[in-house]
Amino acid sequence: MRRIGIFAVSLFLSAACFGASTTDASLKGVYTIQLSSAHFNSWSASLACPDNQTVTFGGNNVNNQSVQGVMTLDGKGNITAGSYTQYGQFDQALSNATVQPSCTPGQGSNGYAVYDPPTTGTLTGTYTVEANGAGTMTLDPSTNNGPVPGFYIQLSGTAAVKTTIFMVEVDGKSDDQPNREEISGMAVLQ
Repeated sequence: MRRIGIFAVSLFLSAACFGASTTDASLKGVYTIQLSSAHFNSWSASLACPDNQTVTFGGNNVNNQSVQGVMTLDGKGNITAGSYTQYGQFDQALSNATVQPSCTPGQGSNGYAVYDPPTTGTLTGTYTVEANGAGTMTLDPSTNNGPVPGFYIQLSGTAAVKTTIFMVEVDGKSDDQPNREEISGMAVLQ
């Protein structure tokens, strides 16, 4: 029974920290943003050998990709004047090109992972905030192939304008992105 009471008090205190009621106007000003995501990468190359066998060389790793920048939220559901730098983008073609398969046992090379240099860009987007401090956000970066929808957000702070936005995004499986990917991070009012 004591555990249930402690749990109930913890829930009450957590709810009090997020405030009673929020709206789109609860997010207004310039926010510093930092997002990160772990990626599983693999690279390979194959070679047909004279004995009608095919050998494949390559490797894999996990790396962290991150985005850092700023964005302005207008208090009306719009994100404007955003800029960012992206770090740790895996380059599939260049990584595959480092592999040197060989039909001779003990020869050849598995290659290595190659990453693009940091890239910068601008972003815009939209957001909605519910009365309980939860909401959604869509970011539209200039260096991407379109908007990145599906960020779930939770606001924090005791003032009318919230100082911290916790963000998480989950991609489903698709043909061009076979692995589920989770991006998470936060934005803090400057």
